[in-house]
Amino acid sequence: MDFRINDEQRQMRETAREFFEDREVLERARERIDGEAVVDDLWADLSEMDYPALTIPLEYNGLGDDVLYLSLLLEEAGRVALPAPLPETLAFGAFVLDELGTDDQKEEFLPAIADGDRRLSFALYESGQESLPRDIQLAAAPTDDGYRLDGTKTLVPFGEQVDTIVVAARTGSGTGMEGISLFLVDAERVDSEPQDTLDRTRPATKLHFDDLIVDEDALLGTEGGGGSVLQKAMDRYTVATCAMTVGAASRAVEMSSEYGSQREQFDKPIGQFQAVKHRIADMWMATQAARSLTYYAAWALENDEPDAARAVSEAKLFCSEQLTQVFADDIHNHGGMGFTSEHDGHIYFKQAKAWETFLGTPTEHLDRIADSHEL
Repeated sequence: MDFRINDEQRQMRETAREFFEDREVLERARERIDGEAVVDDLWADLSEMDYPALTIPLEYNGLGDDVLYLSLLLEEAGRVALPAPLPETLAFGAFVLDELGTDDQKEEFLPAIADGDRRLSFALYESGQESLPRDIQLAAAPTDDGYRLDGTKTLVPFGEQVDTIVVAARTGSGTGMEGISLFLVDAERVDSEPQDTLDRTRPATKLHFDDLIVDEDALLGTEGGGGSVLQKAMDRYTVATCAMTVGAASRAVEMSSEYGSQREQFDKPIGQFQAVKHRIADMWMATQAARSLTYYAAWALENDEPDAARAVSEAKLFCSEQLTQVFADDIHNHGGMGFTSEHDGHIYFKQAKAWETFLGTPTEHLDRIADSHEL
């Protein structure tokens, strides 16, 4: 296999970087931290570039690209801490629709996503502490008209900024993968409240399903048969967050290198001091390794490789542990200035910490890797 970026992919990355810088997206992330509404305008800009169409199949007005191509785009998005639900919509929502949706569901949703007219997110967590997807417990009871959803979901990414939410519920008893069903729910029909989290560039929402009735048409796939596709969607989203973290780490290395060349102590740039330049070298090596693991995981998922699940966990574990240290080192390299809120490194660090345990803790991913080796 050849993981070198081809000319088309390289041109896409360059165009995406120019686009994100031209639109001052990192500044939009800061505005989002201050509580301003930025998603609508950003999504309109993304739609002008056809980015929401990236992984939508050609027959539904999309571009038909794969997970690796999406990862390349999200790597550039990570450099500017994109405060918009692009990974939620494409890596998770569109994938689930394509895998489980009926022809009518696909016709309704996929072209709208490609055209930038519909944004998606997902509601999985209930307490925020459980192991997913096996511990999902929100009840979905069959009724004459469809299903009654009753319970609470937490940590829903962009829950108040999207149009449709993929809700995971249990239509069978017990725990585990069996009995999990996925539903398409109109976000406006659900009572919501914002949650205060570490990463304020990507708002989280608590949703209250108080005996909410949804039509039979809201069900994705068969009743109780959504568990395996849900796990695959979680893996795709995990790779998407890894790609964004790699992009952020790449920018952190650049910032440290630039500062090391400009800031002087004892009549020479601090980057010439061994303690600083070796730290930056270690940051660069960690970023390169994380990029390789992420690219392979994306390729393995797209090609249904036997080791795809393990590859995802390897990428997530490495990004969680090593790239979080990259952001901490970048703050360290900037000295006193690094500890001020004006330094962009804080945005990257908080985002990485928020993703560290999202859809799987480091321990859970270690267990998954060990299980793949039958340990």
